[in-house]
Amino acid sequence: MNADIQALLLDAGLLLLVGMAVVFLFLSLLIGVVNLISWLCSRFAEPQPAVVTPKRTQVPASVSAAEVAAISAAIHQYRNPS
Repeated sequence: MNADIQALLLDAGLLLLVGMAVVFLFLSLLIGVVNLISWLCSRFAEPQPAVVTPKRTQVPASVSAAEVAAISAAIHQYRNPS
């Protein structure tokens, strides 16, 4: 009976080592492929066109001073209810 258990433990250990080696190799290969794709994308990427932002023109304020004062008072009252 002890020989059977010992053989089973040896088989389990071998299976453990083979499984861990396969996972390690797969992850190493995956990291290598991702780095290769990243390098290829950066090397052969098309140049990005320059983004031209239109100049902002000054828009006259359409809110009167009285409205600004009323809004400011309402905000102040909302934040300080006491």
